[in-house]
Amino acid sequence: MIRIRIEDLQVGKPLPWDCYDAGGVLLLRKGVVIASQRQLEAVIERGLFADQAGSKSAAQAPVAPVEKPSPFHVVADIKLRLRSIFAGIAAAQTTDLPSRINKLCRDLQNLCEMDADAALGTLHLDHEGRYTIVHPLHVAILCELIAKRKGVAAEPRLSLLAAAITSNIAMIELQDTLQKQDAPLTPEQLEAIRLHTVQGVDMLVAAGVQDDIWIKAVLHHHEKLDGSGYPGALRGDDIPLPVRILSLADTYSAMITPRCYRSQILARDALRDIFLKRGAEMDAALAQVFIKEMGVFPPGAFVKLHNGEVGVVVRRGDNAMAPLVQSLIGPRGAPLPAPLRRDSSKEDFAIREMVAPDKTAAIDQHFLWGYK
Repeated sequence: MIRIRIEDLQVGKPLPWDCYDAGGVLLLRKGVVIASQRQLEAVIERGLFADQAGSKSAAQAPVAPVEKPSPFHVVADIKLRLRSIFAGIAAAQTTDLPSRINKLCRDLQNLCEMDADAALGTLHLDHEGRYTIVHPLHVAILCELIAKRKGVAAEPRLSLLAAAITSNIAMIELQDTLQKQDAPLTPEQLEAIRLHTVQGVDMLVAAGVQDDIWIKAVLHHHEKLDGSGYPGALRGDDIPLPVRILSLADTYSAMITPRCYRSQILARDALRDIFLKRGAEMDAALAQVFIKEMGVFPPGAFVKLHNGEVGVVVRRGDNAMAPLVQSLIGPRGAPLPAPLRRDSSKEDFAIREMVAPDKTAAIDQHFLWGYK
């Protein structure tokens, strides 16, 4: 594969070759016409490549080897750093907490910019490790993607991500307990849950956090539009946008995370629940933005194809009903020797339905998304 330069392409002219991204995903087919300079610049910025044998002009360009860090390595590193930060909080060692959290959140923003589909894949596939580490990471990813689609600037998004990471710092141990508990909550646990937002703000302020967006989002992320939330029983427009985004992200992540007492809720069902609650507990316009960002079949979701194969969605496309899928299970129910890339816009590979994750499928996220 050879990188295509902007001078190799012309607006209004059909492409002389198929064009791919750095991971080998087909972006533009031969013959497609690039309609505008803006579209041209956008695809070049994303990274556009052609097969060396099929591109005479691209073959004349200097070879630019592609070395991309896997976003899944970035996720693993962030998990380790978050574990260290939370261990420091538990030991009352909060030196440089705001700067450490902000650095981690900038890396999360870069992760989502690098490959939003891979970030969403992590959200739906990676539930390994402590809930108190995985959940805030997933919530922060959702907050970044929702807020960016909503048009929120980078710096306010950074504050929102910091709130997502630290929203439950006052109940970390309790969260780990509740993740494994199938008995009803005790009165003491209910009281701790009701107080955790206020106590979390006290901890953040004591650690030197002065960011107003960060503080307010942590304090109010359990408010609901109908006034049934806490701690302030805020209603409607009294709930700031960052709070609404965090609340929505927190709700979705909690639903799709498996628990000891129940299986993982399918993304399809979680999205339907959010759709049904719009306008009551959740901001209707924001719910629509969220559902549009996720897509009908979000990356990381397991789907069954028309030909009987079961695979994982890896890339959203222009057609929300036809994402790119990596098939893992054959029509007879046996694992495939290697994943097969399927374009679900083709009739044979059209998606029949979303299904529960297949426990027999070997999932290498790096490979599925085209990374080493």
